[in-house]
Amino acid sequence: MKKKAGHYDRKEALVIVNPVAHNAPRARRKSEVDELLESAGWKAKWEETTGPGQATRLAAEAATKKIPLVIACGGDGTVNEVTNGLVGSGSALGTIPAGTSNIWARESGLDHKTVEAMRLMISGERRLVDVGRTGGRHFLLLAGFGIDASITENVHLGVKDKVGAAAYALAAIQEMLRWQSVPATVRFDGYERHVDFLMALVGNTRLYAGLTKIASRAVVNDGRLDVCVYEGDGRREMILHVLRTLAQVHRKSDKTLYRRVNKVEFQWEGNIPVQVDGDPLDQYPTEVEVVPGSLWVSVPDGFSSKLFMPEPARQSATGLNLSRPRTA
Repeated sequence: MKKKAGHYDRKEALVIVNPVAHNAPRARRKSEVDELLESAGWKAKWEETTGPGQATRLAAEAATKKIPLVIACGGDGTVNEVTNGLVGSGSALGTIPAGTSNIWARESGLDHKTVEAMRLMISGERRLVDVGRTGGRHFLLLAGFGIDASITENVHLGVKDKVGAAAYALAAIQEMLRWQSVPATVRFDGYERHVDFLMALVGNTRLYAGLTKIASRAVVNDGRLDVCVYEGDGRREMILHVLRTLAQVHRKSDKTLYRRVNKVEFQWEGNIPVQVDGDPLDQYPTEVEVVPGSLWVSVPDGFSSKLFMPEPARQSATGLNLSRPRTA
C-alpha cells in the first residue's frame, strides 16, 4: 500500500543545537517541539555542541545510524558543519533558524520560528542538492575569495554579539578602505582570463548576507556552481561593484565575470583569504568544484523556488530511499 505523503519510514530526528547562537531555543521552546513530535509519532534527540567541529561529528554519527532527519539549529556556520557531516549519506539536512543569520533557512522555506519550522520539516519532503568543495571543506551556500573573506575573517566578535549582522557592514567598510587588487588568472571549462582581482564568490545558492544576490542565477540542483569575479583597481571600483550588485545589474558590467561552472581555478601571488558559508578557512585553496547530487535536504511539502530545478521524480517524505547519493 502506498504511504501517505509526509510519512517517513522512520520517524526519528537528531537536533544539533549551537547553544551560544543568537535566538537558540530555550527549554520551553524545546518542550513545545517535543510535544509536537510526540503527537505526530516522532521521537527526537537534542544534542548541544561544545566547540568547533562537534556538529560535523554528531551529524556523521547520525548518518551512520541512518537517522533520516538531522537538524541544524544555529546560524550559517552550524548548518555548514552539519552539511559536512551528512554529504554522501542518506540522511536529510533540516534547519531551525538561529544565529546571526541563517541563509539556508530562508532559501529552503524554513525561515520560521522553532515549532513551525519543525512542523514543516516532519510534514515536508526531501530533495537532493549539490554542494561545493574547496580546501577539503564542503559548502552549501558559497565560497568567497578576497575582500569578502577578509571581511568575514576580521569582523569583531564583540560587535557581532551586540549588533548582529550589522557588524559585517562595519567590517566591510573597513576592508574596502584598505583593500587593493592583485593580478590573477581565472580558469574554468577551458576558458582563461587575466584580471585585476578584487573578490570572487562561488555560489551554490543565491542570497548573499541576507541583503542581495551575487550568484543571482544559481540553482542548487543543476550540477553547477555560479562564479562571479569582481575586477578593478581598488576602492572606487569596489564601491561601484557594491552599488551595481545592490541594483542587481552587476552581471552586465565589463568589470564582472559571471559564469556557471563545474570547477574554477584561481592563480595569484601569495595567499588570498577564503571563507565558506560565512566561516573563514585556515588555509588558502585556489580551486573550487561542485559535488553534484550529494546532499539530501528537507523542505516544506510542495516548496517552490527558482533556486530549485523541477525534478521529474521528486522525493517526498513518503517511503524514503536511504541509498547513498552521488559524491563524484
